[in-house]
Amino acid sequence: MTTSVAPILDVKQLDVSYHGTQILRNLTLDLNAGEILGIVGESGSGKSTLIKAIIGLLGDNGRIDHGKLEFDNIDLIRIKKKELRKLRGTKMGMVFQHPGMSFNPIRKIGVQFFEALRAHEKFDQRQAKERILKIFSELRLQDGERILQSYPFELSGGMNQRVAIALAMVLNPVMLLADEPTSALDVTVQAQVVRQMMDLRDDLGTTIIMVTHNMGVVSYMVDKIAVMYAGNLVEYGKKLDVMKNPQHPYTKALIAAIPQLKGGDMIGIPGRPPMFGETYLGCPFAPRCPSSLSECSQDIKLERNYYEDEHWTLCPYGCE
Repeated sequence: MTTSVAPILDVKQLDVSYHGTQILRNLTLDLNAGEILGIVGESGSGKSTLIKAIIGLLGDNGRIDHGKLEFDNIDLIRIKKKELRKLRGTKMGMVFQHPGMSFNPIRKIGVQFFEALRAHEKFDQRQAKERILKIFSELRLQDGERILQSYPFELSGGMNQRVAIALAMVLNPVMLLADEPTSALDVTVQAQVVRQMMDLRDDLGTTIIMVTHNMGVVSYMVDKIAVMYAGNLVEYGKKLDVMKNPQHPYTKALIAAIPQLKGGDMIGIPGRPPMFGETYLGCPFAPRCPSSLSECSQDIKLERNYYEDEHWTLCPYGCE
């Protein structure tokens, strides 16, 4: 008899809105400890809203209207703000697209690391420095002393992003959320950042959720893929299942748009996704879908169709 292990992140039927406009719709997924999840989709699909809901950064205008959102058996919807602030950093870390959102440009890196540590635990100067240099070493950042004495503007964009990952990990959180951490970097530095994040999982067992437009990065580093469109999670499953056997036409279109080394014309997706607040019936991808039926644009309920153990798609007709 096998014993099932509870997921470290459990999201069920999650609805999120801004200013009364629904952004996320009936979103369900789970993630086990030590797994890497890649969330993909076009701009405006709700990817960043999802991770902001998880870490509690929706702001005053955002709200969770319905659903379940639990991390490490902690109810993130009903948690008190003081407890949530403590949770961020100690159990959940955040890496933003631009390092400028992590660092104050006119304060030295070391000062900002010391403040992050002292905000959550009691560290003297020596203990704090040891902890910081240790995480630098674990993330293979060379010349830690120089980094601590530097201002953010004295480091390259790629180095700033790698140091931002170190800042998010300095208190050894069990889950790291990354909002397009490689999109502002050149290809060589992207590879360094991706490798650094994979090392976190391999060496420390860190669970990672990564939002990205880059299907190449996803195909390289993640264990599971969540494909989002118009605030809906339209396909979800293990990486190989989704990449090798995509079921939703939108997923197929994203994969077809990956540039090929052999060259050829770029393949885009005709049309545009619906704007948030825009009303539609049935499947939101139907107007752009090459496989759509007349029924797809009618008032139908979108339900998950399963293909493998954890592989499902939100397509009512199987998209054959």
